Amino acid sequence: MMPEEFESIFKKCKKSIFIYDWEFFSKRIHDELIFSVIEEYQFLYIEINFNTVENELQKKVDRIKFWHAFFDQLSKKRFSDLCGFLNNEGGIAIVFTYSSSSNNYMAWVRFCENVLSKSGFDMRNWDGINKAEYPPKEFLATTGR
Repeated sequence: MMPEEFESIFKKCKKSIFIYDWEFFSKRIHDELIFSVIEEYQFLYIEINFNTVENELQKKVDRIKFWHAFFDQLSKKRFSDLCGFLNNEGGIAIVFTYSSSSNNYMAWVRFCENVLSKSGFDMRNWDGINKAEYPPKEFLATTGR
């Protein structure tokens, strides 16, 4: 379920940021996976559970500051190509689609550093943020790509 502070900030930013609902987002991820195999590139998938943010930032004022910085980065530049809610609106996911895995990680690092500079919170060190590259390197290695 979406936390109150996230929901209020999201409502204010809704015109500048598009976040897919889970049903459509999972379909978009599936399409991106197929396209990435055909075009021979990887993308980076990041999951941020709302519980993780609440565990790391226990004060509501800190979470508000964090989400403001987070949305500011999503709306400013093309840091990610896709954003979506996790199932049951338990969090948010971001997809970084660039041509190489090192660029994907650099986009994530830049995104985190910009959030850090605006909020003072470094989410790169938080337990509970899941990252995965798709398709896995092992898959591309077995196909000769």
